[in-house]
Amino acid sequence: MTNGWEESARAWISGLGAEGDFARRFVLDAPMLERARQGGARTVLDVGCGEGRFCRLLAAEGMRAVGIDPAETLVNQARRLHPDGDYRIVQAEELPFEDATFDLVVAHLSLIDIPDVRATIGEMNRVLRPGGIC
Repeated sequence: MTNGWEESARAWISGLGAEGDFARRFVLDAPMLERARQGGARTVLDVGCGEGRFCRLLAAEGMRAVGIDPAETLVNQARRLHPDGDYRIVQAEELPFEDATFDLVVAHLSLIDIPDVRATIGEMNRVLRPGGIC
């Protein structure tokens, strides 16, 4: 289930381009990146990565980010914009990763679009390494 994102993906991509929306760029990115830096994250899972913009920012910081999203169009755009990135079509409620895989797990304004947020948060915690940040 894409919860409407597959249907609106092309409009999202054309409307926001590679830079993203104002709130993410000028309000949220700085504190989220600072948190990642302070936590010393090396491996990051971006839940609901969309077109991969935040994963690209994390990669520019030297972190290995894996972006997941259920919308194939958005994941394909992420792969086009960042061919060296790791982007997967995945439902957040059932993450295909081993326990304790990531140093950091982020959901950059994506939890509001996920039908079963409780299952998603449980999965995010499951794949977070002990001492990691979420």
